[in-house]
Amino acid sequence: MDHQLNEEQIRRLNKISKLPREEQQKELQSLLSELSPEQIEFLKSQQKEQQCLFCSLVEWHIPHYRVYEDSSFIAILDINPASKGHVMIIPKKHNKFITEIEGDFSVPIKKITKKIYENLKADVSIIINNGLNAGQKINHTSISIIPRYKNDNINLELQQNKASEDELKELSELLKIPQEIQKAFEEKIIETEGSYEEERIP
Repeated sequence: MDHQLNEEQIRRLNKISKLPREEQQKELQSLLSELSPEQIEFLKSQQKEQQCLFCSLVEWHIPHYRVYEDSSFIAILDINPASKGHVMIIPKKHNKFITEIEGDFSVPIKKITKKIYENLKADVSIIINNGLNAGQKINHTSISIIPRYKNDNINLELQQNKASEDELKELSELLKIPQEIQKAFEEKIIETEGSYEEERIP
């Protein structure tokens, strides 16, 4: 295909990427002068796909105000906050969806929520948009912790419609995680049996 680079061009590009920044520009201009407009556009599109705003933040390539960090997550102040103190938690690994996150994201959520409550005297809304239809704009998952103040005019209320019994029954079968329900049931039985034993009179 016309837009694809040949093996020699790919080798040159890889070699250029390992050069010092000053030399990179010179060699890159030389290579670009030999490429077709289609090949240049292809390179630009590839570069855009590889760049991730949140990965750049994790690597400190973009200036920001970091308020938390552990081995799995960073948390930064949102530069376009929904309210004063709006914090974004970002996994260090490039995870597109929350189901891919390896670390325990409840840890930074709890710590930041506690800090907001203590120092800003605010409640919080915690928002995770998982997927395009849910409003996720960047293919790297994030968790927003939005401080909530009295009369802050932030409207997160959902339009709700009553579900029928048939629909609820069908959905409960589709979404049920049986092992966890069974485990919780067994734990409850053990707990109940223990309380009966304590009440026995010798």
